[in-house]
Amino acid sequence: MRFTLSSTALSSKLIALSRVINSKNSLPILSDFVFEVLFRSNTLKLTASDSENMIKTSVELNESDEDGSFAIGNHDLLEAVKGFSEQPLTFEVDRSSNLAKIVYQNGQFSLSIESADEFPQALQVGEGASTITIGSDLLGDCINRSIFATAQGELRPVMNGIYINLAPDALTFVGTDAHKLVKYEAET
Repeated sequence: MRFTLSSTALSSKLIALSRVINSKNSLPILSDFVFEVLFRSNTLKLTASDSENMIKTSVELNESDEDGSFAIGNHDLLEAVKGFSEQPLTFEVDRSSNLAKIVYQNGQFSLSIESADEFPQALQVGEGASTITIGSDLLGDCINRSIFATAQGELRPVMNGIYINLAPDALTFVGTDAHKLVKYEAET
């Protein structure tokens, strides 16, 4: 399998995905990014997970020659790609030797790959699930008004998030770090 894409497009997507990857994972495959090439749409789908949260994104490819998927270690790839200026990167993936050769303007390097089949799949939403539609501007405003009160440390991870209560007539956002407390309500 062979595909080419922009180095800066890949770098920005990998940096965003890397935020969900923990340094100590229960499964070694969770330290990897999953690459899925869709030949017909000339798209690369990227996935990262920490077993509880999963982030997926996509990047447009300049060219590709076939469908396929593989997993590649996040640390080495991210460090290598961060240093590139805007240029095309060509991935030449050899699944029989479990290597991905990345070719750039001034050279090349190889990284080991794994089968993407070992990566946990996202759970499907059941038929009985309810759907809630919230405007992105309202959601962004509510998050921005409450996120400053959340904790940043690893000692109490439950304090790192925002509690969201959905009611028929209002949204309530609560954030705290045990010193500050914010409760923001928005009418829907």
